[in-house]
Amino acid sequence: AGTVRAFETGADAAGAVIATALYQQLPSGRGDHDQELPGEGRKLLLFSDSRQAAAFFAPYLNDTYGQLQRRRLITLGLERGGAADEGLGYDDVVFATSRAASNVGMFSYRMTAQEKKREVAPWVMAEAVGVDDRQSLEGLGLVRIALARDPRWRAPQPLRALGFTEVEAWDFVAELVRSVRQQGAVTMPESEVPADHQIFAPRLGPIWVRLEGPERVRRVLSWLPGRGTNGRVDYVSRVLEVLGVTQDPRELLQGVWRFLTHSEVEWLRTSTPKGLGTVHQVDHELLRFELVTDRSPVFRCTTCLRVAPVSVRGVCPAIGCGGRLERFTPPEVEADTDHYRAIYRGMRPVPLTAQEHTAQWQATEAARIQQQFVAGQVNALSCSTTFELGVDVGELQAVMLRNVPPSTANYLQRAGRAGRRAGSAALVVTYAQRRSHDLTQYAAPEAMMTGEIRAPYVPLENERIDRRHAHSVALSAFFRWHLATAGTISRSAADFFLAEDGGTPPVAAVSAFLSPVPDTVRTSLRRVLPPAVQDEIGVATDAWVPVLLGQLDDVRAEFVNDVAILKELGDAAAAERKFGQADRFERVATTIRRRDLLGYLGNRNIIPKYGFPVDTVELRTNFSDAKDGVGARLDLTRDLTQAIHEYAPGAEVVAGGRLWTSRGVYRLPGRELEEFAYRVCESCGLFREDRVAVDAACPDCGHVGTGSPRRFIVPEFGFVAARETRAPGKRPPQSSWSGATYVVRRSDEARERTLMLPGGFIRAAVGPRGRLVSIADGPGRRGFLVCESCGWATTASTGRVPREHTHLLRSTRECRGHLAWLDLAHHYETDLLTLDMRVTRPVVGEGPWKSVLYALLEAASETLQIARDDIGGTLSPGATWRSLELFDAVPGGGGNVLRIEEHLEAVLAAALRRVEDCECGPETSCYACLRGYRNQRDHDILSRGAAADILRALLHTGGIA
Repeated sequence: AGTVRAFETGADAAGAVIATALYQQLPSGRGDHDQELPGEGRKLLLFSDSRQAAAFFAPYLNDTYGQLQRRRLITLGLERGGAADEGLGYDDVVFATSRAASNVGMFSYRMTAQEKKREVAPWVMAEAVGVDDRQSLEGLGLVRIALARDPRWRAPQPLRALGFTEVEAWDFVAELVRSVRQQGAVTMPESEVPADHQIFAPRLGPIWVRLEGPERVRRVLSWLPGRGTNGRVDYVSRVLEVLGVTQDPRELLQGVWRFLTHSEVEWLRTSTPKGLGTVHQVDHELLRFELVTDRSPVFRCTTCLRVAPVSVRGVCPAIGCGGRLERFTPPEVEADTDHYRAIYRGMRPVPLTAQEHTAQWQATEAARIQQQFVAGQVNALSCSTTFELGVDVGELQAVMLRNVPPSTANYLQRAGRAGRRAGSAALVVTYAQRRSHDLTQYAAPEAMMTGEIRAPYVPLENERIDRRHAHSVALSAFFRWHLATAGTISRSAADFFLAEDGGTPPVAAVSAFLSPVPDTVRTSLRRVLPPAVQDEIGVATDAWVPVLLGQLDDVRAEFVNDVAILKELGDAAAAERKFGQADRFERVATTIRRRDLLGYLGNRNIIPKYGFPVDTVELRTNFSDAKDGVGARLDLTRDLTQAIHEYAPGAEVVAGGRLWTSRGVYRLPGRELEEFAYRVCESCGLFREDRVAVDAACPDCGHVGTGSPRRFIVPEFGFVAARETRAPGKRPPQSSWSGATYVVRRSDEARERTLMLPGGFIRAAVGPRGRLVSIADGPGRRGFLVCESCGWATTASTGRVPREHTHLLRSTRECRGHLAWLDLAHHYETDLLTLDMRVTRPVVGEGPWKSVLYALLEAASETLQIARDDIGGTLSPGATWRSLELFDAVPGGGGNVLRIEEHLEAVLAAALRRVEDCECGPETSCYACLRGYRNQRDHDILSRGAAADILRALLHTGGIA
């Protein structure tokens, strides 16, 4: 049976092809000094919605464009190098390529001839090794790489005896040696090209070959296979079959090896590295490069289309291929349909320098990169949304959008970066990725380019928002009054909610301060609040005051209870002489007590957040050993809801042209992270949490859970990156959204209505301050092992738990701290919309209801122009149905689910169209209808057909088909 592999085109390779073609067509700058700049003043702006996509694409474009440029320069060097009949040697090719690169302005005038040689030499050796033989100059039939041969040498007599001609015998031996060269076992000009140069990745050297006995770790190949077969045995077997000769191919290979290592032939250079014995490598000094022409063609297989420099009885050297080799010369450039071959022969080798411009840079570094782009020192800028507004980049002719923007307004903002000077035209290229939003817009692009822009709508008469502002005005006046009368400032939550030395806490004085409401506060409220809201919340009657006091009482009770429970747990642990556990409870209590007061009140939706980063954490890169100190110039802050996934231990992110790996959870001295036990009912899905323990029996359905409850921590101090970094490579880091969001408490201020439909009804309840928890439970739901001492962490597995590890911050020390099995989580309050859908026949199972949930979310995003990442959803338990819980993904809420509730009929209709019109099988789903990055764990149970059945039954007729 064949191997089943994922087949996906990806967005980066296609994006690089389009960006390269676009950049090649840009005219050079018109300034007096533009010709002296890299790229001659050309500028290209590239937009991505995701900052990670933008960060990865900058080094990716540098690498892919640089490889195309290098190969073009090598062909130019060979064209102008006056290749002799026997081809050019390594030094000749380096010299010719260096001269071609100098002619197109590739090098700085400050570089010496030796520095240029050191720059070009790895390019030539990379072609000799042929890491990507399908796209290399040799693999595409543009360049032949042969081995120099002394005319006095004679082919081995045993091969002549088998029926080979003299030429065939040499070609046969040369093809076998080529297989070794393509495996990387080649000598290197060490002063110019170290064997472990990154250009050879992932096959870093030095690599050797011996007759038998491969050693993978020590990079020693075996001429004969260790067991089974290999490409050389397979090739020899098929050649012998064509010759009609019955002989053991391994025996023949042994004979060829003796000929190569014990005769006058010098193609293999012998060495004896310590501990390896005698090993060999192909001598790079004997390699000869020449362009393929009608006079010196190569050969191409009729089946696999691989190119070979020689043909021995037409046998293709590709393992397992039964095709025949035929003479091949590349067609004329204009008629060549091979993308890469056409580029290698027709590309203008204009230099390109690409740089990332995202919110991952500190502000000063982002400004410096932006200025370099404006000045023409950087040619391509890979941006997230940081460049949408307010940036004039001067002369810019082209913009590429690497995905379809969320809305027409976003499209016009990004497209509007180009062609802003009088008399200049703009070219905007948009690449539609295979996801629902992009494909929908691709089918009808006029809506995006010429559609109406929904005016930014912020309702001034929003009771919820304005009530928080009223609270902030009152509390601001209270804090000033309390400082003047009591001489204290409440900076932490404990300062405000807890009493000192048996006194009363400052929060208790708020009631007295607002009885009656001071004239200054009432005057301020009348000045800042719209009249309608003043009437609604009762500014004239002071009716808003009891609401504020009630909310403060609730938050205080929650805070005091948390601290009291932790003290009880600590005392109980100390009584049992578990002093380490008691100390940990005390540190958790300290963490809670020291929380910033304004952030705490903002998180509880008592006052507005004012954009303060109260829910963000950082992936700390200061401790890395990345070159150029790039870690100190980064600002990898993320909302905690996203950070528990994107910065989870083991997760990889690209920033500043480097790949960073999260190595653990940051811990503060004397403070501890909050920890909770939790269970999710295996039958009905009810979520429960507690600081100590959770009963196994579900209070809703009675199902008794198996095993111990899981536990999570809230990593509110952030994460720490590993010291080691590396280049991002050719593929973006694989990220997964492993986890789920659960409703802890519904809104106490929900507004309800019932929507009657032909096939049933929907009871909708929407309101603020619903409490949610997002949990990241690691790959495969295995969780994480987190050191309780230093914070080092790794993904949990079924293997042995490590006894010690490198200290997270002090890399020279080992740590033997206890590793706790934990998940990561974040609590927050936001707007919540609960939909109870009732149809005439019950629908059992989680899959159909989750399918409806994601259909509604995708439809709401498309219909109401809400960014898909700004809304989320989950299910709440029920016996024969599930409640759909839609929420604003932004802590505090942004009013998105309020709009969904207002336009629920339109969203339902759009959801039905989405699942009815998709081209995938109805029993499954795809990225064009229901699937997305954040619902990966549900992909296997999503069915657009099941969603269509439920929605059709509701909107058209009763019953489920």
